[in-house]
Amino acid sequence: MKVAEAVGRALAASGVDHVFGVVGSGNFHVTNALVAAGSRFVAARHEGGAATMADAYARMSGTVAALSVHQGCGLTNALTGIAEAAKSRTPLLVLAAEATSPASNFAVDQDALARAVGAVPLRVTSAADAVGQARAAVRHALCARRTVLLNLPLDVQAEDVPDGVPDHVAPPDRPAAVVPEPGDIATLTGLLDAARRPVFVAGRGARTPGARDALAALADRYGALLATSAVARGLFAGDPGRSTSPAASPHPWPPN
Repeated sequence: MKVAEAVGRALAASGVDHVFGVVGSGNFHVTNALVAAGSRFVAARHEGGAATMADAYARMSGTVAALSVHQGCGLTNALTGIAEAAKSRTPLLVLAAEATSPASNFAVDQDALARAVGAVPLRVTSAADAVGQARAAVRHALCARRTVLLNLPLDVQAEDVPDGVPDHVAPPDRPAAVVPEPGDIATLTGLLDAARRPVFVAGRGARTPGARDALAALADRYGALLATSAVARGLFAGDPGRSTSPAASPHPWPPN
């Protein structure tokens, strides 16, 4: 089995079930392997559109999405979408073929391009380590909430994976929920008790299961209005201008 196929299988087994992109000779085999292993490929007319679709899917699904692009120009075409994902801490995995000959017209410093927009550059460096490095890239994207560029050198992609290297790996564990310190909870409670016109602005994190109802209950308790950032738009649809009754809150809205 070639490295490209082993990487594609390992990524699918790690939970990457959607891959967006534009296929060229450099990323054909890894993309094909992902599809063969059960991932859905969504083709785009341009890498910029594919990057934006992958970013949106990852944000809304809460999973790691993949973007598959050709070496050099395929990656540069996608940079605006990659930059947006990186700045927004979207768990996105960019699979980019990488030219290994300096004489190639497609040879660019892909690590530098990733760093310039805030993404994390990683690389598959050998046939023996390819599966582990692919899985590590998924884990970093998921657990650190980062956009990761996984460079796939053309010569390494074509190598044979040694016998005994597993290509089916378990998905990485999801990061544990952050538990606030008791003192921080007491501080927040004190601020809410003293607030006369509280407004809760829900962001992307409020789209996690159960968060909407918890925020609504807290708003009821403190007489707060609910609003959202752009990425959580529509979260409180059906509750326009939400407020609590004066009898239920020590600080009724609107204030007297």
